[in-house]
Amino acid sequence: MHLRAVSFDLDHTLWGLEGVLPRAEARGHEWLRTHYPDAAARYSPEQLTAIRQELLRSRPELRHHVSELRKAVYREVARACGYGEALVEGAFEAFLQARHEITLYPEAKPLLDSLRGRYRLGVMTNGNANVHRLGLGHYFDFVVAAIDVGAAKPDRLIFEAACHRAGVPASQMVHIGDEPESDVIGAAGYGMRAVWLNQEGRDWPRDLEPVPHVEVRSLAEFGEWLAGEP
Repeated sequence: MHLRAVSFDLDHTLWGLEGVLPRAEARGHEWLRTHYPDAAARYSPEQLTAIRQELLRSRPELRHHVSELRKAVYREVARACGYGEALVEGAFEAFLQARHEITLYPEAKPLLDSLRGRYRLGVMTNGNANVHRLGLGHYFDFVVAAIDVGAAKPDRLIFEAACHRAGVPASQMVHIGDEPESDVIGAAGYGMRAVWLNQEGRDWPRDLEPVPHVEVRSLAEFGEWLAGEP
């Protein structure tokens, strides 16, 4: 069936994430050292990581709310040290600013430029990167994040929401991402065309049942494949 919409994963699909999150976590702790030195001295970066892991165990719903998870870590620090929400918001904003310091893959903008106007373009992400904050919002007609629907890929709810916002049935949308389970199995299971961006040439995970999908090694190759589709 004729494709009318294209959905992109973000991290490791439009840009690399290597070093981004550790740098963002370090930036948040640097902000604490500057503005709340006693809190920074009491809680090392390693201790903040341990708090985050414990929160995930005790509040598993935070897996779908990654920004709230980060804030919850800083909130634990603020509570223990006798501070309020100013610490939480300040440290999180420092983290978030660094989290958006990414480098697009070289093929990303040329691909988006070539597709804009020909398809309804969108984003489906489990993360907290904001395409508008990155100056990419003008490319996209819809954005669906896990926090919006309370469910993360590969849950059907997020794919359903994407189709609703794009205004097309699943059979007329293709989704591309780097994760076999979250992106490929999730999209194919909902009836979309699924494309696996496999830049490293990985084998399909042995513990996952294979599903119908297209495999490409780059965004440029994806553009070439898409050009050949009706």
